[in-house]
Amino acid sequence: MRKMCFILLVILSVMSVSACGEKTPSGQIQSLDLSAFLETAELPENLSISFDPSEVRAVSSARIYKANLLTFDPDAAAKEMLRMDVVDTQPTALGISFQTGDKFAAEYLTVFDGGKQFGVDSGVNGGLSYSMYINGPDHKSLVIANEAGPPSLNEQLSKSKWRNDYKSYADLSFMPYADALAAVEEKLAAVGFPQIGMAEAYSMDVETMREHYALYLEENRNVEDRVEDLSWSQDDEGYLFHFRQLIDDIPVINVSWQWGKGSDNGPASNFMDPTTITVIFTRDGITQLYASNLYDLAAAESGEEQPLIGAAQALHVLLVEYGELLLEKGTRVVSAELCYVSIPAGGASELIPAWVFATAKPGLFRDPVSGAEFSYDNYSQYVVNAITGEKMSGIR
Repeated sequence: MRKMCFILLVILSVMSVSACGEKTPSGQIQSLDLSAFLETAELPENLSISFDPSEVRAVSSARIYKANLLTFDPDAAAKEMLRMDVVDTQPTALGISFQTGDKFAAEYLTVFDGGKQFGVDSGVNGGLSYSMYINGPDHKSLVIANEAGPPSLNEQLSKSKWRNDYKSYADLSFMPYADALAAVEEKLAAVGFPQIGMAEAYSMDVETMREHYALYLEENRNVEDRVEDLSWSQDDEGYLFHFRQLIDDIPVINVSWQWGKGSDNGPASNFMDPTTITVIFTRDGITQLYASNLYDLAAAESGEEQPLIGAAQALHVLLVEYGELLLEKGTRVVSAELCYVSIPAGGASELIPAWVFATAKPGLFRDPVSGAEFSYDNYSQYVVNAITGEKMSGIR
């Protein structure tokens, strides 16, 4: 009898842990939207939700695709992107590279082919890189982080790179935002880009760039090769656009995430490469463009359309797991979005609809030189398969 009581106690304990993160029974969560679910959900200790659930877009059904990376035609891309006469063309480890101009103004275009024509396997494919330099290199990377998604440790520790100091969608002196966006989208379509949507946009005005340059000089005061004596004017203003590829109007994830099963693909074991489309547009037009890991949907294999779980069910998976952890105070779920994520599939990629929750966990950085300590957020992506409801990511 005592043995039976002990077993019953263990079962009740497991049920108690499994119920952490909810007041609503699991079977009822499917019928709730995210806002209603969060009104009833019991969050694990030290975890908070810092996004607006009413802004999370739901989709009732979607397909799984199997696709290869998109291959751009080098000559067609050069015809659309290059504005000056080509002075050099050669294969490189990344792809076919073109150069135009001279020491006063030059363009550089590389159409990625994974190093095929160079005789190597670089792993860089599905995109291209373009840069235009007028009277020397562009220095906007000194005053803004050129990356999408949550801020990296480097951006958090360097105020000179804070993206959020710049307004989004604001008009600049040389062209209204809407016109600049339309010009960029038209050019990318002409080059052969697939359907894309806006992810983030920053209007780099001269006042904020000057403020950030002053911060850069202070932050790098002991660095011998810091870039000094730059002057910033309205001629330097520009828009920074981050786009995402769209599949059936669902965005493809544009930040790296860790696949729970592991893989030899990618730069670091089981970290999955994101799709990247970044553009800088100035009074001279597109001056910087980098795109990688775009997928060829026109030639992709598609499965049957399947029903998707809602954000509430997916978030419930996270809450149950986090209910078993000792979380640092200040841990937050900062965003929730339905995206396509890709995993390796026999030399191609399987594109799966998934709920992606960005989480921020408090961290402490110690400067190795000064010994000073700085608080920062360590961001990661918690990914739940939107068809099966199973967790896909490896980071807890």
